[in-house]
Amino acid sequence: MSSRKLWLTLVMMAMASAASTQPTISRQAGPMMGQGMMGGGMMMGSMVRHHQAMMYGIPEPYRSVRNPLTHSDATLRRGAQVYAENCAACHGPKGYGDGPAGKRLSPRPADLAWLSRSQMVGDRYVYWTVAEGGQPVGSAMPAFKASLSQRDIWAVVTYVRQDLGARPR
Repeated sequence: MSSRKLWLTLVMMAMASAASTQPTISRQAGPMMGQGMMGGGMMMGSMVRHHQAMMYGIPEPYRSVRNPLTHSDATLRRGAQVYAENCAACHGPKGYGDGPAGKRLSPRPADLAWLSRSQMVGDRYVYWTVAEGGQPVGSAMPAFKASLSQRDIWAVVTYVRQDLGARPR
């Protein structure tokens, strides 16, 4: 294991430990400490996903996928529409993991606004997450590979990665 992977694994384990001893963390603590991130959202199902990706890489067949869409206004509009129809109920309209349907879930939905600004993930990671959903990592997120076209998944990936990260808190 490389020293970078070891370091990231240790950091994530420390974060998980801190999250389990502090179950209620105020949203005022910052983007990484909000309810959708450390407060049960990203730290549970998404933490497992991050750990898997860091230790073993993104699973096949997602390792070689490439976003075929341009980062155009049309792509962002389509991505926003797909997001509103399929993601916002749980992840919230701005991607903070605070949607009304997500409030009943455990683990809570990930803070996609923070995730989109993160250097830790790329398009392939987000595509894998949307396509496969949360079942492999113990979250309630549905898999969208059977209900959305590849183009629509790529459009929402582009929207999440480009637009949600640009929104101020």
